[in-house]
Amino acid sequence: MTTTDDRKRRYRFHCRRGMKEVEEVLFAYLDRWYDQDEEATQLMFGRLLECHDVDMFEWFLHRTLPEDANLAAYVAQVITRVEAG
Repeated sequence: MTTTDDRKRRYRFHCRRGMKEVEEVLFAYLDRWYDQDEEATQLMFGRLLECHDVDMFEWFLHRTLPEDANLAAYVAQVITRVEAG
């Protein structure tokens, strides 16, 4: 059985990406907001980490949105939280 702490450690490892701009958003969200979210929302972070760096880069710069409506809503939430500091 995976605990929340185990999942967060695994997610932290997967936040290491090829693009610094993407890493900054992912780590900021994980460090500041992840623990406050319900488990279903925490699992969406794992889904986000499965996406390509280039796609996340475009999303985080407000250039495009994910095609999946649930993921698009989650990405919008991540961006709003990270930008608010």
